[in-house]
Amino acid sequence: MLLEGRSVLLGVCGGIAAYKACELARLLIREGAQVQAVLTPAAAEFVTPLTFAALTGRPAPVDEFAEAAAGRETYSHLELTREIDCFAVVPATANTLAQLAIGAAGNLLAACYVACEAPVVIAPAMNARMWRHAAVQANVAALKQRGHLLVEPGTGDLACGDSGAGRLAELTDILAAIVETCSQAAIGEFEGEPPPPLPAGDLAGRRIIVTAGGTREYLDPVRFITNASSGRLGLNVVSELARRGARVELVETGIDVDIALEAQLSARETVRTAFDLQAELTRRLPGADALVMLAAVADYSPADYHNTKHKKDGSAWTVEFVETRDILAEAAAKREPGQVLVGVSLEDTDWLARGMKKAAKKNVDMLIAVELGADLPFGDSRLNCALVNEKRELVPAGRRAKAEVARLLGDWLAKRLNAAEGNDDD
Repeated sequence: MLLEGRSVLLGVCGGIAAYKACELARLLIREGAQVQAVLTPAAAEFVTPLTFAALTGRPAPVDEFAEAAAGRETYSHLELTREIDCFAVVPATANTLAQLAIGAAGNLLAACYVACEAPVVIAPAMNARMWRHAAVQANVAALKQRGHLLVEPGTGDLACGDSGAGRLAELTDILAAIVETCSQAAIGEFEGEPPPPLPAGDLAGRRIIVTAGGTREYLDPVRFITNASSGRLGLNVVSELARRGARVELVETGIDVDIALEAQLSARETVRTAFDLQAELTRRLPGADALVMLAAVADYSPADYHNTKHKKDGSAWTVEFVETRDILAEAAAKREPGQVLVGVSLEDTDWLARGMKKAAKKNVDMLIAVELGADLPFGDSRLNCALVNEKRELVPAGRRAKAEVARLLGDWLAKRLNAAEGNDDD
């Protein structure tokens, strides 16, 4: 879990997006965080404190004086901000941004901010015209200059009927910002120690992220749907890239990694769900040279998650599924200049043509197209595969051991990253 042992104070302001803070609280808890909500009086008009109390297991205070009158002094602005790892204000309204910018303690949430010594994450949400106003932008600039992490609002249709910038950012991005803020050290730091020397190789010094294994999409705390991915191809790729000198960061879903291979890793993180995987990649991708996305991400996830174990009662259990987001395509849309993206495609019919279409649709540089035939390509099985881009086969189709596929991928990746001017035909 990405936030295990972390404590997050969630400040909720009065706007239509306040209801999304309920889902954010649930996601934070699922990642292992202890969440304490505090609401502005306006927020309590949109979502009741009882909702957050039910989600977090802690009362969600609104008015400090009312709390004190009820004999609950521990919910003062001083106690709420004691020993927290992050103060996240989601959504942040124009009024709250103004209070935070000048340090005015006009309500309990604002008083918490003034008393807070922990890192702060702020996700604004408001009407597009309000967001564009010079006063709001000045307040945003002041908060950024103070060192706070601002998760910029998205652009699109707003609840008021207008369209433009101002809608609350995706919860995935907000969660990733909180995870980043709670991290003790940035990716690649070694507690002040110099990094170990790099081995020689054509990928020496390159920072490459590899994902492996099949995601789990949970129905309740003990049941989930998954797929047959073993993660073996990913582990072969990790070994090959590390052998060639790359700093490899493995993001996996609970697969077995032997001690010798783990020693070759620059970093390792275990995730479970597609949402967790996306959040981890959002955190890691900045500054990476390449992403090799070999994890088998579930195409569908249960629409509703049961917080407690679903009991047998003699009746059918009908589960509705919704499509998961295309993590690789979204990474491609946000990629940094020069960043190389590799994916995998598993198809049972027209597998080569479908692989090329996927490469084009996802806007990735290369894709390992694999045939799902009579011989299932899981575990230590050989693959009938080809390396393709949207135009052609870069390495012709053939049956290969996964170690050989990893070597071919390493050859292509080294050539692509080291070329003075790379292109899709390399």
